[in-house]
Amino acid sequence: MDKKSFGKQLQRYRERAGYSQEALAELVECSTIFISYIERGEKSPSLDTLIKLANALDISVDILLGKELKHYTFEKLKYIEEQMKNLPASDQQKILDIVDSVVAIELNYHNEKRHQKEC
Repeated sequence: MDKKSFGKQLQRYRERAGYSQEALAELVECSTIFISYIERGEKSPSLDTLIKLANALDISVDILLGKELKHYTFEKLKYIEEQMKNLPASDQQKILDIVDSVVAIELNYHNEKRHQKEC
């Protein structure tokens, strides 16, 4: 496991959940210092603590582990979908339009790149 990447993921989702390091530490029954070490990439949680962290943040372990797992993209999309349900329909549409535009730009870029290689 890339400890630094994991630490950044943990911090990102902790902050999204609105928890301080102290509050998260209390929920998973560990010290605030340990949460800080994890977020800085200095230590890794045990499997038991990893599961407690995911449960406390109400996300799956594979989301916390990020790109290290095969189904990261699918899980990430499910998480985004769940988060979007809390937004007004007009805001949801704005986000979908932005994502659609970004995907179209990326597809166009990759198609052009592929075409250049073929020539």
